[in-house]
Amino acid sequence: MKLQVALDLVEPSLAVDLARRLCDAGAVDIVEAGTPLIKTAGIFIVSALRVSCPNAEIMADLKTMDVGSLEARLAINAGANIVSVLGAAANETISDFIAETRKLNGKSLIDMISVKDPVSRVKELLNAGLRPDYVGLHLGIDVQKGRGLTVEDLVKEAIKIKDEYGLGVAIAGGVDEKMAQRIKGTNIDIVIVGRAITQAPDPVKAAENIRRLLGIH
Repeated sequence: MKLQVALDLVEPSLAVDLARRLCDAGAVDIVEAGTPLIKTAGIFIVSALRVSCPNAEIMADLKTMDVGSLEARLAINAGANIVSVLGAAANETISDFIAETRKLNGKSLIDMISVKDPVSRVKELLNAGLRPDYVGLHLGIDVQKGRGLTVEDLVKEAIKIKDEYGLGVAIAGGVDEKMAQRIKGTNIDIVIVGRAITQAPDPVKAAENIRRLLGIH
């Protein structure tokens, strides 16, 4: 299990500084350039995070919907190790995306945000010969607010995908210290935490505590 911090900030300098502090403390394994951050600062923010965190993996949350090979290439050439494409994208886009990430020694994550039946979508992709490195079960912020759902609702689905299809799985959406205790001991590969770290009074301490609660050493 790895801990990923989602830097869904809109101020590049603050994001880079926070990433450096978290990485210097060894509090996270993966640093994510969140979608709002990339939209604000451009793909260049990925390179800045790579410089700040030379020993961490960098994830570019592009949420690609089209031109899969181009977007994957832009992110990996900028320093990303993992890049996301939407599960709602066309199979052709996902195919090009996965092929490009493999060609450049990167990893693909299919983000299932807003996909009504992620398990069925995974089966469709595998039947089409499309095998990503990770499947991301993602509960969007607006859905969390409107429907009162939590990431706990995604854990069973993620474990089912991992056990049945042998794919890496990541979960995101409202993970905090309380939820971390419930996730501990599962075979989730990546736990993505945003606001519980980035908006904490002491982000490093918060990340270290969540890491401990997840049982990551």
